[in-house]
Amino acid sequence: MRGFLPALCLALVLTLTSALPAAANEGAPGALPPSVRIKPLMVPVVNAGRIEKYTQVEVNLEIGDALRLGEVQLSIPRLHDAILTAIYKGVDEGWIVRGNIANVPALRRRIDESVIAMFGKDVVSRILITPIARQSSLQ
Repeated sequence: MRGFLPALCLALVLTLTSALPAAANEGAPGALPPSVRIKPLMVPVVNAGRIEKYTQVEVNLEIGDALRLGEVQLSIPRLHDAILTAIYKGVDEGWIVRGNIANVPALRRRIDESVIAMFGKDVVSRILITPIARQSSLQ
C-alpha cells in the first residue's frame, strides 16, 4: 500500500504532461487571433455637398500570420493613411451616407486591397469596422 500512492501520483503526472503538447498545438479554445487596432478615424458627414459634422470609425485588422504581427504594427501610420483614403473613397462612392456605412462589403474590399498591396495576401485575415460616435456639428 505504501508504494501505491506515489505510483498513482507518478502515473497521473505522466498522463497530464503527455497531454499538454497536444493541447498546445491545437491552440486554446476561444483564443482570439492577434490583431492591430487603427486609432479612430474621423469620417465626414456630408449633406448637400457640405460637411455637417464628423463621425468616428475604428478599424481592427485580425492578423492571419502571427509571425508578421510586428511588421504590421510597425506599418500602422501607413495603414492609417490607406484606410482613411478608403473611407474618403467610400464617401465619394456613396458607400458612406450621412455618416452611416451603407455598403460595408465594398468598404471592407477597398481596405483589403490596400492591405494586400502593403503586405501580400493572407497576412490580414479579417477586417472589423466599428462606428464609434458622432461628433457635434461644425457650426
